[in-house]
Amino acid sequence: MASYSLGYANIALVKYWGKKSKDPVLPYNPNISLRLDNLLSKTKIEKNDNNVDEFYINDEKQSQEEVDKMIKFISKFTPTEREAITIRSYNTVPTAAGLSSSSSGTMALVLACNEYFKLNKTTKELVEIAKEGSGSSCRSFYKLAAWLEDGSVEELECSLDFGMMVLVVNEDRKKISSRVAMERCVQTSTTFDAWVEKAKNDFVLMKEALKEADFKKIGEITESNALAMHGTTSTSTPSFSFLTEESYMAMDIVKELRSKGYRCYFTMDAGPNVKVLYLREDQDKLYEEISKLWKKKIILCMELHTVSSISLVNMRF
Repeated sequence: MASYSLGYANIALVKYWGKKSKDPVLPYNPNISLRLDNLLSKTKIEKNDNNVDEFYINDEKQSQEEVDKMIKFISKFTPTEREAITIRSYNTVPTAAGLSSSSSGTMALVLACNEYFKLNKTTKELVEIAKEGSGSSCRSFYKLAAWLEDGSVEELECSLDFGMMVLVVNEDRKKISSRVAMERCVQTSTTFDAWVEKAKNDFVLMKEALKEADFKKIGEITESNALAMHGTTSTSTPSFSFLTEESYMAMDIVKELRSKGYRCYFTMDAGPNVKVLYLREDQDKLYEEISKLWKKKIILCMELHTVSSISLVNMRF
């Protein structure tokens, strides 16, 4: 019986927002992310006895359009002559809600293909493959990763033990996809060029802060970078926003707690949900305080998880 392959979500501390090239996939600016080990997807591939390709997410059969999209992607790196397959994927990450479901799902799918088709790819090769399915997924293969302008991915190190929680504003599918939103900002935002320059500078500063284990500096750059990225949405045509009134309420909670001495900072990817960056040693007291102020769902992203009957496919280095 095939085992499941695990893929992980990640949250960018310095955002990826804008493709400079689609083939190969290259970002406009170098970016840095932190992997979220408790937000994951698990995927396995099985032979389909009815001789038709099928795709399921959380046991829900996907449309032919979604099946075609998956098959088009995996056909780039799997055998041209193959039997029909069933792809079964389960997400703990809400799909298309700005919680990096595309990153975790793509990583899990690529690993599942590597296992099922016995491709024997190295981690470096798998990273390159995943990038073509979801640009940011290439960062999920490492705990702390940088995706550079030339397309390469490097593993970073920091002596700090980071924690991350999500203040869930809305888990529904976004009205505008990350891909469409990003393209609109690249093509029409009057502040996009300024965003790219800021992001490049933030990347340099963030690498220094990580090396120095300066959490205050890391947090300040993370917040500033997220707000700058979201600023490009209001200057695009037509303008839009991922953030809602509740998103800003969540940010205000983080600011309030920080004013009281709690070490915490916020960030948001392409969605309304607000992520809180902190140090693991502060998790219990921070969670207790945030729970008093935020009455909606809170997800702890860095907890160790145990999932029965699932094994992580070994990756060769």
